[in-house]
Amino acid sequence: MNTRLAIAFLTVAAAALTGCNDANEGQQVKTVGWFLDHRDELAEALKECRNNPGERGKRPDCINANEARKKAFVKEMKDALK
Repeated sequence: MNTRLAIAFLTVAAAALTGCNDANEGQQVKTVGWFLDHRDELAEALKECRNNPGERGKRPDCINANEARKKAFVKEMKDALK
């Protein structure tokens, strides 16, 4: 009986917690390309992500902003070598 109660409790807890970590709920996630086209917003997003990496570091916008920063850096280095 305890096993069934434990399974039921874990199922309810998992269902209740689903979606609790949706930090960007209601917001459209910005793509890497969007960040490359909007450098001011890229700088602001990177600043916010670095200020609170524990909370923001795994959000899609932070991941995409970091990827855009890497791509921009590579492009700038390639342009500098021309």
